[in-house]
Order: sequence, then structure tokens, then C-alpha cells
Amino acid sequence: MTQDLPKPDYAQNMKLIGYSDQGGRPDGVQIMVNKGHAIVGHMFSDGFSVIDCTDPRNPMPVAYVPAPPNTWNIHLQSHEDLLLVINAKNMFASEEFQNEEEYYKGKLGKKVGTADTASTDRNWTAGMAVYDITNPAEPK
Repeated sequence: MTQDLPKPDYAQNMKLIGYSDQGGRPDGVQIMVNKGHAIVGHMFSDGFSVIDCTDPRNPMPVAYVPAPPNTWNIHLQSHEDLLLVINAKNMFASEEFQNEEEYYKGKLGKKVGTADTASTDRNWTAGMAVYDITNPAEPK
């Protein structure tokens, strides 16, 4: 199995022993580890995955929890049996950012509808979701 793993371009004093494609979701942006499970927030897959790493040579995706529509789950924290997941606007799913250059122009707080109380529709979910991860393979 290890001969099939990707070869890192550089690594000193480290050896790659396992690999996961994160359930076909290669866009992980943050990882928290809890009870032998890696919880991975995704930027473009819109949600988070749980990967069982109790066998580090063979990490296996065991759960995927989708984010609400038009919402990113790109920041998360775990502590004991709790997982805190931040819901934020998926800016690249928004009409105003279909041309990615628009993301980098002007005041972002106004563009995403968070700095202006007179902003238009909010078709995404903001805030923090709290999950029970007593069993990390089954977030509730």
C-alpha cells in the first residue's frame, strides 16, 4: 500500500505512512483531531468530513456532513465531545462573485452582506453549529 502513496516533494525526518482522499473531497482547509478521527472542513465541497485514523496506515472516511445551502464550513474546533463549526457565506457560490476578480475589489464586508444592515437577501447560513461527537463517526 505505501508504495502507492503520493511522494512528497520534500520531507526531512518524516515518512508518509498513510493517505486518504477525504472521501473524494480534496478541498480540506482545516483539520481537527479527536479520538483518533480527523475532522476536515471543506471549502468547495460545502461541509465537513470525518476520517477514522485509528489505523494511521489506512485512514478511512466514515462521515460527511453537508453545510446548509450556499454556506462554507471552513473553520472548526473540537473539545472533548463537542465540535464547533462556523457557518459562513460561500462567496464563490454567490452571483456577485461569479467573476472571481470581484472578490478582490472594494470593501468585502459590504459585498458579502455582513457590514450593511440594508443588504439584500441572505440565502446562506451564518453563525456557529455545535455537534455532539461523543461518537466522532456520527456527528449529531
